[in-house]
Amino acid sequence: MDDMPTATVSTLRRRTTELLKQAEDQPILITRYGKPSFVLMSAAHYEALSNSGRHGP
Repeated sequence: MDDMPTATVSTLRRRTTELLKQAEDQPILITRYGKPSFVLMSAAHYEALSNSGRHGP
């Protein structure tokens, strides 16, 4: 997570549209009170992560 772009919850509230567009290309770590709380990512990226752990039908 060290190389992942980060944003605070407050920034997410103010710049939602911009961060959603950025999350289409790469996940964004959302922090709350200075601690990692959420990861904002596209559905396609999430699906790829979910499927990478499956080894069969």
